[in-house]
Order: sequence, then structure tokens, then C-alpha cells
Amino acid sequence: MSVYVKPAIWLTAALCLTACTTGRLEYVTPEGERKFACETTYTWQPSVDKYAVEYVLGYCARKAEEQGHKVVDQALLSLDLAIPPPPGDQAWTRELAKRQYRRGLLTDKEYGYIIAYLDIGRD
Repeated sequence: MSVYVKPAIWLTAALCLTACTTGRLEYVTPEGERKFACETTYTWQPSVDKYAVEYVLGYCARKAEEQGHKVVDQALLSLDLAIPPPPGDQAWTRELAKRQYRRGLLTDKEYGYIIAYLDIGRD
């Protein structure tokens, strides 16, 4: 019976890995030391998760540069991290963003950016 359990465990692990979107920021200190920061993972919907990871890494890249570090992936510094304004006089929440996304009022990118924005606590 254990022969059949092992393939099931491998299959479950493989499915979990393919449903995760991860990233981390690589930078070089003024002293020339290569470091990593802002390791992040999103595991909900890959088409949205990639943008949430992009937002976190872009935000962290700007913070690293402000501290005098050189960001390895310079493209992260040119990302437009603006998020659309929430409807009416509301503030973005996960629930509001989800409703707007399901109604087709937000793109995958906008939704991913809003989720990451909320996770970082930028308000």
C-alpha cells in the first residue's frame, strides 16, 4: 500500500509547486556584497499572483535603492506601481478588490497590484 502513497505525495507536492508564484529581490550593497530580500509567495491565481509578486519586488527595489544599494534587476525600478482609485469614497480592501475583479472592473495586473499594496500595508 505504501507504494501507492508515494506517487500521491509527489503529485500533491508538484501541484502545489506549480500553483505558487514566488520572487525575491537581489541587490548589491555599497561594499559589493550580493544580498537577497523581500522573498514573497502568492498562491491563489497565477495570472494575478505574478503581478502581486512584481509589485512587492518593485516596491522593495525602490526601498533598497533609497538605502544606497544597487538593484540587480533594474527593470523593477521602472515599474509603474500606481493602483487605480477605489470606487466612490471607499478604501481598497481585499473584499472590495475581489468584487471589482469578479465584475471585470479590474485587470489581472490591477487586482494583483492592489492585493500586494494591501499586503505591504501602504495606505
